[in-house]
Amino acid sequence: MSELFLIRHGQASFGTDNYDCLSERGHQQAELLGQYLQQRGISIDVVFCGDMQRHRQTMESIYRGLQQPLPEIQVHAGLNEYDFAELIRCYRLQAPEDPDVIALGKDRNNKQLFYRLLRRILSLWSKDQVSGVSESWGQFVDRVAAAREAIGESATPGNRILAISSGGAISQYVGGVLKLVPERVFDLNLQTRNAGITHFFFNREKFHLSQFNAVPHLDIPGDEQLITYG
Repeated sequence: MSELFLIRHGQASFGTDNYDCLSERGHQQAELLGQYLQQRGISIDVVFCGDMQRHRQTMESIYRGLQQPLPEIQVHAGLNEYDFAELIRCYRLQAPEDPDVIALGKDRNNKQLFYRLLRRILSLWSKDQVSGVSESWGQFVDRVAAAREAIGESATPGNRILAISSGGAISQYVGGVLKLVPERVFDLNLQTRNAGITHFFFNREKFHLSQFNAVPHLDIPGDEQLITYG
């Protein structure tokens, strides 16, 4: 069997003009993950990455923690996040009188409000009830499955794969393996931690989930702020 370490990117820049960029803490989280892998003698044979800026930056910081040069990266768009900004924008046009839409327009940095609204929009999206989006729920599911297939094809006995992705894509990756309905996938999505480890044993035929959303490298007494969700 092969091993897959499927990692959510480090903390991004929520509330700024460019979310798709790691914060200082995000770089720190990823570097600590690299140190954790090094300390446990976990060598990586193959690396995959989405093509978003925060994915690449996370990979670079992990390898800085590993104290190794960045290897050749296999980029796969199936590891990219869904476009949550577009989903919210389209829903705003569709339901401008929604109280949460109005409230978020006044306070765009309110994370609790943002995620509450996003959770409702995701549910509607999975039922094709958000108009004007460029990617349907079904298309999203298919491209995550394509990434899983590509990673599966990299399996050779005993090798280890590191892949950097985003919370929604990771949750759907898990959902595809466990055959979860969309509502359960969204439940996973909204609890994924930055730089969290989701671990599988796999071969070319199947994946076995052994760990979800773990952050042993960030569980540092006295520094609880290292564990983030954005």
